[in-house]
Parts: sequence; C-alpha cells; structure tokens
Amino acid sequence: MTIPPLSPLESAAAADDAAPRRRRRRTDGPMESPGPVPTVPRGNQTGDPLGDLQVGGRYDGSRRAGGLRSLAPKAWGLSPTFRVFLFLGGILGVMAFLLYNEYVIQQFHDQERVRANLYANLYGLAISEGLPSKISEQIFDNIILDEREDIIPNERISFPLIVTDYRGRINSWSGQGLPAQADSAATEEVLTIVGEVMANMDAVNEPVSASWSDRASVRVYQQGEDLVLVDPDGYAIAWSGAGMPAGTDTTDRLMAESQMQRLRAADIQPTVFHVSTDSLNHLVSSGANYAISRGGKVIAWGGPSLPTFVEIDPPSVEAQALYDGIAATTEPFAFRVQNEQLIHYGDTELMSRISVAPFVTIGVLLLFVVIGWVGSRNIRRSEQRSIWVGMAKETAHQLGTPLSSLSGWLELMTGRVRDLVTADKDERERAASAVDDVVREMSQDMGRLNQIASRFSQIGSVPELKPADVRDVLRETVRYFEGRGPQFGRHDFDLELATVPLVPLNAELMGWVFENLFKNAIDAMVQQEGCIRVTTNYDDERRRVRIVVADNGRGIDAENLARVFQPGFSTKKRGWGLGLAFVRRIVEEYHGGYIYIPRSEPGAGTTFEISLPARTEILKET
Repeated sequence: MTIPPLSPLESAAAADDAAPRRRRRRTDGPMESPGPVPTVPRGNQTGDPLGDLQVGGRYDGSRRAGGLRSLAPKAWGLSPTFRVFLFLGGILGVMAFLLYNEYVIQQFHDQERVRANLYANLYGLAISEGLPSKISEQIFDNIILDEREDIIPNERISFPLIVTDYRGRINSWSGQGLPAQADSAATEEVLTIVGEVMANMDAVNEPVSASWSDRASVRVYQQGEDLVLVDPDGYAIAWSGAGMPAGTDTTDRLMAESQMQRLRAADIQPTVFHVSTDSLNHLVSSGANYAISRGGKVIAWGGPSLPTFVEIDPPSVEAQALYDGIAATTEPFAFRVQNEQLIHYGDTELMSRISVAPFVTIGVLLLFVVIGWVGSRNIRRSEQRSIWVGMAKETAHQLGTPLSSLSGWLELMTGRVRDLVTADKDERERAASAVDDVVREMSQDMGRLNQIASRFSQIGSVPELKPADVRDVLRETVRYFEGRGPQFGRHDFDLELATVPLVPLNAELMGWVFENLFKNAIDAMVQQEGCIRVTTNYDDERRRVRIVVADNGRGIDAENLARVFQPGFSTKKRGWGLGLAFVRRIVEEYHGGYIYIPRSEPGAGTTFEISLPARTEILKET
C-alpha cells in the first residue's frame, strides 16, 4: 500500500495526536498509525526498549548466539519436534529410573534372602549335636540343651520359622504372622493356619534340612512272630510276621503302624537299640526270632531262641549266625532311619517391606504424573485465557487506530460538505479538492482495516505463500513509518538491501513482522534520535535469506533475553506481550524460517536476525 506524503496541516495534526491518550482528531490531518503495532506513551521511560518482546525462549540472544546460528532452531525450545523428543526422553528417563530402582530393590531382596537362609541354617546347626552348646548359647537366647528340637526364640531374628519332621508333620513354630504356640497340643484349626503359612513360605524359600544327631533310636514291638520297627517320630520303618502286611507301600506302612498301635495298647514293652542315620539297615526273621544288621554285622536281635539283647560289640554269635543263614537264602527287609527335621522359613520384615517398594515407587510416580498433568493443564488454561485477553486487546487496538482516523476524517468531511453548499465558487473548488483528499485518506484507512482483518484471519490457519522479494515488503513498511514520522518520533532508516533470491512468503504477514520489529526499535529510542539499520544478504552455503534489523536504542536486559518471545511477556506498562509471539509464529511456523537475537546490550541497542529459506532458481536484481 502506497501512502502519499502528508500536507503540513496533516503533519501538524499528527504531532498533536501523539499524546498518550487517543481522542477524536479535529484537525485537517488525521493520521494513520501502524495498525498491527500497539503504541505506547512517548514519555514512558521504563521497561524494556523492545516493549512487546515476548518469549520464545529458544535462543539466548547473547553475543554467542551468532555462533549458534548454524544450529537448526526448530530443534530447540517449543518446536513440536523437540516436544515429542522431550516427551519420549521423559518416558525413557522414568523407565530407566524404574528399572534401576527395581534392580536396587532386587539386590536388597537377594541379600535379605541370603541372610534369612543363613539364619535358618544356623538354627539347624545350633540344634544339632555338631555345634557346641556354648556357641549355641551365644547365638540364641535361653537355649535348653534338652529341648534342641524346639524352636529357640530370638527377638533379633524377624522372620517366621516352622519345624517339621521329614514327613511334613508340624512340630513347632515361631515368628511373625504365626499364631502363638501353646504348651498343650495344637488344634486342627491352628495346624491348618500354620500349614497354609508354611506352604506360602516353601513357595519362596526352600526348607533347610537339619539333623539333631547322626544316630537315632529304634523301638521294636513284638508279639509272637509279628514285629514292627518304629523310628523316633513314631513312623513304622520295617515289619515282619504272618499278621503283618507283605508289601512296603504307603498303605502297607499304615497297616503296620496300626498293628504297632495295637501292640502298644497291649502294654508290650519295646526293645530299643540305636542305628546310624547315614547307613542302610536290614531285617531278617525266622518264626519269633529276628536279627537286624548294618553292613552285614548284626546290631540288634530278639526272640526266644536268642540271647537277651544288649548293645555290645561284638554282637551275639547266635544272632549273627541266624542273620547269615537267613540272608543267604532270603532277601532281607531293607530300611533306613531318618531323624532330620525341616526348617521352613519366610521373609524377614525388611524383605516384606522391600517387596512393596516397587508399588510405592510406581504410586509416587503416578501421583507426580497426575500432579504434573493437572498443573500443566491449569497452566495451559491460564495461558490460553491470557492469550485470548491479549488477542482481544490487540484486535481492539489494531481496529481502534484506523477507526479513530475515520472518525476524524468524517468530522472534517462534514465541514467541507457544508462549505460546498454555502461557500462561493472558489471556496467550493477548494472544498471539493479537500473532500477528494479526505475520501482518498478514508479509502486508505478502509484498506488498512481490511489488511488488519486479513492478518488476524490468517493467524491459526495455513497462509498462502508466493515467491516474492522480501526487500519489497521491507521498503513498503519503511515508507509507511517514514510517512508517519511525527507520530512515531525522530528516527532514520538506513537500508542496505543486497540482492537476494525470491522467498516463499505471505506479504501481509511478513509486513506485520517488520512493523512489529520497527515499532519495537522505535520504542527503544524514546526521546532520542535513533537509527534503524536494515540489511539483507544471502547465505549461499545454507541457501537462506538473512534479514537483520538493528537499532541503537536502550537494548534488552540480560535476564529478559531468554523470555522476549514468550506470549504474555512484556516490560511495557501498556504492553500485552503478543507482538513478538506473532512474529516468531509467522516466521517459524508459517514461513519455515527462524528469528533470534544475535546481539543486545543495555544502552547499545539490539539486533534481530531473521533467516528464511530461499528459492535459488530466481535472482532478482535491484
């Protein structure tokens, strides 16, 4: 849009209208201000010189940023690609933390299990004859040598223990999670509870076998030709006689034990002898006589034809002869005496706590995720509300400037139309010429309104890009500011526009970008003469067109450099923090370029650089 030079009358009116508060203009020169750029009071000395600089935060804006120009800026900050990688990196980080946490917990768990196994084996050793009683007393509390087969309580050991015989019969128990053991025989209900706990413990920890001694006592119940050998736990281990079962399976064993109970009920006193628990023994019988051997040597005997049994070495000659004679023709009944106990143990209290640690960790992480999600959602809502408020204010301001100008022109036209009716011929001609000027200016203001509407309508949609010379957009924007000099203050433009290739761009949106940058530069030179230097050049290596806008204003404070592109950030009293947010979005999302601040020093000015992808097949000469 080309704007004619202003008349002296219009320039004077524009100077009068440069006050902080807008009002209806009553002079012959209503002025048009740059629609998309919000104005601020000229006396505003505070705040950042690039008032509407908002955060993008993608570039640090320091001098060193120039050395980072080769890096792809869309891989930083708020670009969608970076967000995806950041999200995936966060997930991988959480997974790595969970896996490491699980590894550490498993290490603790394994160490605690080794500790529990060590204590269980220690129990087995302490209650055996292989460990001296003095050492046992140092390990366990209140040990009684005659009660080695009982659980020895120790408050320093925090895991449950259950002792059973080799056939699984529960003898004693102690520890957490188990019912108290009474002095009297346990009820079936209590044994059932203990058995369930024991099954759960065995599913995790293999029971420890412990033997009280390497020798065991055997009792022989005999009535006539029927005899039953019973181990220390009361189980039938061998039998013989016409009234006894012929087999050796479980049913036969139960029948033999039933016969043993009958003999005990008949008050028959058993013969007791001792055997080694690590050897195989054999039983032979002939009528009412019997002999028991270990490795072919008789160790016990009985019967009317044999001497009275006494545990002596060497054994009875008659018993040895009986055994040798029968064993030569008949297979002896082989049996082994077992006296080991099984110590079943569970997890320690610490191990139980460790086992729930993964669930606690996952719960805490989920809690943090929920809190983070809720917080992020609230922040997004707050940002959206602030952006909508800012958009509404920005729209009102953008429309207010040309509407105010139109109002002034209409008031001026009213007077000129009156002159057309009442004035003489010469005055009517001058009035008609003035009306033509007013109509032309009003047409320009209407065009400005259409341009503003077009710009806002393209925010949020995909604009149409056409190959164009970015220098044309720069020149038109500079002419606009130069034609409104009294309104914007004292400043000069220094253009060094080198030959550059055509760039796919939307001229309206790119003009908005330059207007915001120029307006920020002008605001940075409040009450001082300044120069805005605009240069273009072509980076042949990267095939990008570079536009540099530099001013000699107040500069940007270091703490604000990382925030200048952030929506809602502004150091102006009347700033809304949307100007540079639009600039960044237009440059990066709509035109595939990037914008950053290679230099800014307080008191020395600020430099913005825009890089746009070029169409290298066409070069436009100046």
